[in-house]
Amino acid sequence: MSQNYIVKGTIKGTGKPIESKIVAQSEKNAEMIARDRGIEVTSVLLEGAVPVPVIAATKPAMGLAVFAGIGHEAGHVELSETLQDSTGYANIIWALGAGVISAAMHGLLILLIMLVPFENGPVQAAKLDEPTKIEESEPEPDLTVTDVGNDIEVPTQYNVDRKDEMSVPGPEDPSQSVGIPNSPETVAANVPPPPGFGGGTGAAPSLDVSGLGSNVGSLGGMGGVYAPGGIAGRSGATRDKLLAEGGGNALSEAAVARGLKFFALHQADDGHWSLEKYGDHYRTAPIGNPASKIIKHNTTDKAQNNDIAGTGFGLLPFLAAGITHKPSGKKAQEDYSKTVMGGVNFLIKKQGKDGNYGGGLYSHPLATIAMCEAYGMTSDPLIKISAQKALDYLIYAQHDGGGWRYGPKQPGDTSVTGWCTMALKSGQMAGLKVPTERYKMVEKYLDGVHDPKSGGYGYTDPGAAPAMTAIGMLCRQYMGVNPRNPGLLKGVEIMKKIHPGVSPANYNMYQIYYATQVMHHMGGEAWDFWNLGPEVAGVRKNGVRDILIAKQVQGTDPKKIMLSGSWDALGAHADAGGRLMATSMALLTMEVYYRHLPLYRREMGGAK
Repeated sequence: MSQNYIVKGTIKGTGKPIESKIVAQSEKNAEMIARDRGIEVTSVLLEGAVPVPVIAATKPAMGLAVFAGIGHEAGHVELSETLQDSTGYANIIWALGAGVISAAMHGLLILLIMLVPFENGPVQAAKLDEPTKIEESEPEPDLTVTDVGNDIEVPTQYNVDRKDEMSVPGPEDPSQSVGIPNSPETVAANVPPPPGFGGGTGAAPSLDVSGLGSNVGSLGGMGGVYAPGGIAGRSGATRDKLLAEGGGNALSEAAVARGLKFFALHQADDGHWSLEKYGDHYRTAPIGNPASKIIKHNTTDKAQNNDIAGTGFGLLPFLAAGITHKPSGKKAQEDYSKTVMGGVNFLIKKQGKDGNYGGGLYSHPLATIAMCEAYGMTSDPLIKISAQKALDYLIYAQHDGGGWRYGPKQPGDTSVTGWCTMALKSGQMAGLKVPTERYKMVEKYLDGVHDPKSGGYGYTDPGAAPAMTAIGMLCRQYMGVNPRNPGLLKGVEIMKKIHPGVSPANYNMYQIYYATQVMHHMGGEAWDFWNLGPEVAGVRKNGVRDILIAKQVQGTDPKKIMLSGSWDALGAHADAGGRLMATSMALLTMEVYYRHLPLYRREMGGAK
């Protein structure tokens, strides 16, 4: 059983005194752990134990009988007063005889115990390969906090990486560089990179085999999420590192928190989100909060009537933030677990016997992605059944030419094919069953709409439509195409030309959503250009990150207070999904830093 031990000693190399609490199986185990952590151990004491003082033994009057007598202290029994006062040999012989008899009886008892068989076998030592619990953990960021720098526990934030055993407060020098002076530049030691090329937290090896996405890990419950493009970067220190390396910042995270709050306050009682009539479900607090009640507000946004698509768009940003239907157990400003649970239950209730959630083949893959991610993050068996049935329906609906369109078995278009391909990949990374030959069929479809000369993709025929090009490129990346592929490199140049920072007329949220994922996976200069903006006179500005932050509704206008945290629906096809689709895609774009692990190993753009 693990216990708390107080280890005292000095830090190797500096001689600095240190006292540390370690959870270990035994005192010796605690000492070994401390030495591994660079501590010269001087003492190890069980927490709460009182050191026993050493008392000098008193000298007996005549002598000691050294034997383990019953009713006496083992191995150390003082002679009786009667024996000490006696001078006769008879008393001495009697005492020696008693000692011999007692020793013989104990020897016989020990022999009998040794002869008795025990069914449980020999007692085994504590397993050294069991994970040792160390009482040191960094607090996870709270994506329900909508104000920059706001911490619900303390007045100011103090969430920096630990650099020593103790943090000593002192004046801050903003002129100093970040990190330890003169230290070598390398990947953070607490997040060891997997094999591959380049650097970057959580990045995975490049895919050399087309259509064979890695399914790392056990089935379900994060099974496969560490594969290229997996979802294992959504919580804890990994998310923090990916956010910093990818170029996110406190402002982008605060924007995400405001967007999540918008969705939580526009959810219907039965758990769904409405694209068209979201204002009918505005509430004073999220579902599950006793203070929650519906207050309708009028909306003038145009959108289709499709609750399956609305619920898929509503769930995905919460899941991307690492929030599931299972409470985290950690204190947060808002608990959105019941929000996610409501959406998940709504989709399960709407699912038909054939696995179809309804709403058409635009809506079904959206819901499928959400359910696959929810299963991959929680290993919930009920969600697994629903997600697998949804995948089976997509496999059934795929056209022989490799694509998907509005109904089952119809010749595909690139837009619907993109959503369906991402749904299959989400299922594969969650450890669900997806035949690999289905990706070969997708490649066949992509070949048919690809324009080799420009590197672009068309809607149903070869072309170079910007949004379709971004979708085609992302599918190719998930199929395992190398980032140095000439077709991808040509596509990157197309993405640069449609950057909304280059021309405001290029602002199209659907297009930005796909292009952001493509450029994020490409990394390097391509990602810096997209995320931070074109470089002018050595300075990058007007990046997608800052453009989206600026376009978010802040709620300063009393007439728009209920729209706070959302994004206006602008650009082509904005009327199809309206404000909810625009807000969901904007949030997923702001969460791109940690939503999926990078497909390729490379250095990513630093936070600026």
